[in-house]
Amino acid sequence: MPLPIPILSISYCRSTTNCNCVIHVYPTLQFLYSHHIAAEYISHEVKEYVQAMIFREASHQDQMSEFLQSITQQKQKHKQSLDNANQDASSNEPTASLRIRVLLNHVRQNPLYTIGAISTGVYVIGMKDQFNSYELSSSSMFGEQIKYVFDEAGFILYDQTASKSLDEFGPYFIEQYIIMEYLSKHEVAQNVLEHYCNHKETLQLGLQSYNEKQGKGFICWRFLVNETVKAAAVAKKEKVPIKSDQ
Repeated sequence: MPLPIPILSISYCRSTTNCNCVIHVYPTLQFLYSHHIAAEYISHEVKEYVQAMIFREASHQDQMSEFLQSITQQKQKHKQSLDNANQDASSNEPTASLRIRVLLNHVRQNPLYTIGAISTGVYVIGMKDQFNSYELSSSSMFGEQIKYVFDEAGFILYDQTASKSLDEFGPYFIEQYIIMEYLSKHEVAQNVLEHYCNHKETLQLGLQSYNEKQGKGFICWRFLVNETVKAAAVAKKEKVPIKSDQ
């Protein structure tokens, strides 16, 4: 069961809409008891919630329904504060246009994990290999809620989205790589964020022609870069303009 109290929250500005967005990552009960959790996360609120959850009888479906309802209310409650936080964010970094701001982070550096992606801005972090075939079966608590799963290295372990877009929910969605950047300081994540900010249309062009034989996600960076170079060369030959990558 995931706790409806985020362990990681990050705000950013999505380039397609120029609107402020927030990413919330929620821990499973198993992850809560791991050494990857910072002590400050174990607040009185968390302790009370866990105690009530352990002694309360409820079906998996009811527990998940309550979790989803709770996080929906959180989104509405924190919208205004999120807007204010992003307005003040500024940086000279290559990824400055994303206006990334860590609102809270109670995960120790370089954890081993798998993350189940439920929807835009909503992710559940579990132990390594926690989101296995049983957890993703229709009879489990997560049922059909989790749409794709990735680990700390960026490998896509499960995907039902079939998306190949940088701006749409799926294994190439920019949010995944923002999470990886702050949890794992992964080199691929850094490359993706920089290319998203400075060479976005060229990267998307290469992604569309990538056949995914080497796997899904930007962990297959070298293959995607090859496809990007090829696609850019074809576009240039056909005199199809590639816009400034914003």
